[in-house]
Amino acid sequence: MDLDGVYETHVDVADLNRAMDFYGDTLGLELGRHEQGRKIAFYFTGIPRSMLGVWEKEDPKSSHFAFRVSEDEVDEMLPFLEERDIEPRAAFGVEPDEPIVHPWMPSATVYFSDPDGNSLELLAELSDDPDPGDPMPLSEWRERRE
Repeated sequence: MDLDGVYETHVDVADLNRAMDFYGDTLGLELGRHEQGRKIAFYFTGIPRSMLGVWEKEDPKSSHFAFRVSEDEVDEMLPFLEERDIEPRAAFGVEPDEPIVHPWMPSATVYFSDPDGNSLELLAELSDDPDPGDPMPLSEWRERRE
């Protein structure tokens, strides 16, 4: 048996209604189920479908996960966030002016946070060969590939 991805992940939030506004309205995820009594909402993402559980907790712990996007959408990642008034953030010493490339994978990614401080990212696997280098701006990665 081969494990071919993560089907679901869960995050803790302080205010479920605020989180539902963010994940449903702002990011546009499809609501699968909302259990008001348990203070949880389940969202579907992508094809093949995966699931995000959002749980309201009194003392939420921060999490990190990435949304997969296709390689041909790399240049759309920052505009996607900007259109939704979501601030990208620097990571690994690289400013968020453009996607950050992790050469060892390789992948292009943009980091941001939800209203509860959970660390999120948009991640596109790149079809280039891996490189052992440090994270770098996408433009630098592309220059190296030319």
